[in-house]
Amino acid sequence: MNDIRIIFSDLDGTLLNSAHHIPAATAQTLHALRQKGVDFCIVSARQPAAIRPFMRELGFSCPYICYGGALILNADGKEIEQTRMDGLSAREVFQFARKHRDVSCFGAYEGDCWWAQDVLDPLIQTESRITGVTPRPFPPNLDGMRPHKFMFIVPQPERCNRVLADLAMAFPSLRVVYSGFGNIEVTAKEVSKSSAMQRVCAEFGLSVRQAAAFGAILNDADMLRAAGLGVAVANASGPVKACADQITLSNDEEGVRHALEKIFRIRR
Repeated sequence: MNDIRIIFSDLDGTLLNSAHHIPAATAQTLHALRQKGVDFCIVSARQPAAIRPFMRELGFSCPYICYGGALILNADGKEIEQTRMDGLSAREVFQFARKHRDVSCFGAYEGDCWWAQDVLDPLIQTESRITGVTPRPFPPNLDGMRPHKFMFIVPQPERCNRVLADLAMAFPSLRVVYSGFGNIEVTAKEVSKSSAMQRVCAEFGLSVRQAAAFGAILNDADMLRAAGLGVAVANASGPVKACADQITLSNDEEGVRHALEKIFRIRR
């Protein structure tokens, strides 16, 4: 796999273990690849503030992809490309969320701002502890708000499926995707991890065929299909595994590291 020149990886459920950490041995392997001239890019549904700590931990100077592809930033945090929802759609999604019987926990993200319907909701508080980001209440007037994404947290599977179906039916001009862990994300239609991956590859003068991508959740599937090598971790859902060229160990078994060491023939 000497033609692979850049690695793209999802965070939660893929690169991170269940304790939400990058294992030290995985970080060492990523550094070894950087020394060989192989770049690395985080691709996550998280907001910038929830990705930057991992960039600092790794000590890498490279672009990173936020909000499932809606925002791409360079190593200095400057925008490479962004796609936000229009104001009317944002207000309509907000009203949908407030009226739907199965929705009690939702929020919107724009840049590093995270607004939540109820900042004291236990689900919001759990998300805040995981990401290290503090939400703020929605403003009384949504005029001028053009978020990168809305997120609905619906942990009950039956309720989550209903909300997912109702959102897709109500907003065919938007992208509605399940991102795992009871989370549903709504973005502009053209947003995807695969399109963001293509944009970052272009920044490096590379083709996506020179990229390897790692993922676990449905919103990773298009990225795995588009990459020159798509790798799903063992804990990935069945549809994601079906899109992958290879299956590696789970995130708690450092599947990303094991696959990279095999692909690049790195001996420990």
